Amino acid sequence: MGGYAGTMAYIDLTSGVVTKKETPPALKEAFLGGRGFTSHTLLSQVGRQVAPLDPDAAVVIAVGPLAGTLSPSSGRFTVAARSPLTGILGDANSGGHFGAELKYAGYDTLCITGRSDHPCYLCIEDDDIRVCDASALWGGAVRRTEAAIREEMADDDAHILSIGPAGERQVRYAALVNDAHRAAARCGIGAVFGAKRLKAIAVRGTGGVDIARYDEFIEALDTVYDAIYHDPVYPVLSERGTPFLMDAAQAEGGLATRNNRTGICDRFDEISEEAYRTGFKVRNFACFSCPIHCSNISVVRGAAGTQWGEGPEYESLVCLGTKCGITSLPAVITATNRCNELGIDTISCGDSIAFAMELWERGIITPSDTGGMDLSWGDADTLLALIEQIAAREGYGAVLADGVAAMARRYGPGAERYALHVKGMGVPAFDGRAAKGFALGWAVSTRGADHLRALPNFELLGFSSDEARRRFGSPYANDPYEERGKAELVVWHENFSAVVDAAEMCKYETFSTYAVTPEMLASLLNAVVGSSRTAASLLEVGERIVTTEKLFNIRHAGPVRDALPYRMLHDPLPEGPARGNVVDLEPMLDAYYALRGWDDRGVPGASALRRLGLPDAEE
Repeated sequence: MGGYAGTMAYIDLTSGVVTKKETPPALKEAFLGGRGFTSHTLLSQVGRQVAPLDPDAAVVIAVGPLAGTLSPSSGRFTVAARSPLTGILGDANSGGHFGAELKYAGYDTLCITGRSDHPCYLCIEDDDIRVCDASALWGGAVRRTEAAIREEMADDDAHILSIGPAGERQVRYAALVNDAHRAAARCGIGAVFGAKRLKAIAVRGTGGVDIARYDEFIEALDTVYDAIYHDPVYPVLSERGTPFLMDAAQAEGGLATRNNRTGICDRFDEISEEAYRTGFKVRNFACFSCPIHCSNISVVRGAAGTQWGEGPEYESLVCLGTKCGITSLPAVITATNRCNELGIDTISCGDSIAFAMELWERGIITPSDTGGMDLSWGDADTLLALIEQIAAREGYGAVLADGVAAMARRYGPGAERYALHVKGMGVPAFDGRAAKGFALGWAVSTRGADHLRALPNFELLGFSSDEARRRFGSPYANDPYEERGKAELVVWHENFSAVVDAAEMCKYETFSTYAVTPEMLASLLNAVVGSSRTAASLLEVGERIVTTEKLFNIRHAGPVRDALPYRMLHDPLPEGPARGNVVDLEPMLDAYYALRGWDDRGVPGASALRRLGLPDAEE
């Protein structure tokens, strides 16, 4: 079978024993790869009694059948564990080159358990997997770690996934970073690495990827690349990168500002895409086999010297910027670079700081709580100081390091109405009151408030009501301010999103441009693997993955009806085109559950589970 490396490696850090098994054909058929493999493995490996930071907790890394091929953006991988931030399923998907290199080394999946008695890193060179000493690397930032490991391996082409000091100190939203700047963030899997004393994974592969039907693959590639290049969103995303979304969010009234108190930034010109592009951007940058090259290299010149880095992307511009009342681009760029170096999720970091700033403004916290720090809106020096404290778990950073939900519990009911999280994960950049499909997507997401689980950009890209009716059966699915039609929109996007993550393709080809359709993805996969999947059967794989993740969450958190933060439901946006909007979640949620075949607490029904070949929810 083409597309797969064929091996799953199990590494026990306690004993140092490495066991290799063949990737089961049934697993490939039912879960495809990538996120499908990680979610299935977690459900089978992690029992109720295993806490996120226990030695027995599993971390799973997997690539998909497209990884390492000429398919667009096929260098991606998924890493998953039970989240120390939320207590439920935690995963992250990252670009760069690490995923392709893992495939070239001969692995579909790595499953890591145990805890080393000293800091270590995994060195993977084709068939050889070694647990190496990392004592000299412990405490180091990401780029220093990468450079030291490459020197030790005597191989500048090795690709490295590592944690920074935040992961070592088990910050609850610590990220993993590969290729210096590409973060597998959210969910806190960096803290799981830290608990295992696992500093990094270095991979060097000299193999390739077998293509089952090569001529058919090239033909499918021509179709896919042609569709991408001719999509109307492509030139905007390719030339301007994700910062162009700043302008769209401001225009829609959904640019999260001052902890989502408003969706309009009154000093927007200072942090707009144009201000970033003309003042700080140097050039575009691409991940492995990417035709869009949406990332960018930026530079800040100041008294402390010249600072280079990748990004910031849209989410970081908002969460470390406007959400904290900050419009200084040098400060936001510097903050993003520090988060990457220290191994911190920029979204959760910004959410925690913005929440604290609102609590400060309302008098819920005072200098006696913050160690004397002034947490007024818009103070860039405070932002940068708090990032350092979070990574070190020192000062008030030790409180912020546990995330928004833990902070809300700490300060009680008076604070909870201002805490913006779903299932323990802080909300992303675009305000759900200005995009109701995104709001529903946050609520039902299997990893907490997450814009990427569904990514229903259809409601933001100007599609007509006729196109909405044709695709989703509702003329309202295209209207971001409407709740009607959003259940159908989110179910379809969630299913396709899971498939894209399982194949390991970037979602910018499927949900930002809408160029690559399920039919096109099926053609690519069939040519690579030698299968005969249809678009409908692929979407069923996506449904199976989403439902598997829901079963994992029920195991660890019980059956609980999905919800949104108080502010999304009760505090109308005060200005802009979305003025007066709140989210009427319950009708959308009822319709969503009905479409999925789940009960009113979100528990999958027996008929849906049988159809998908999954265990009963009671099991």
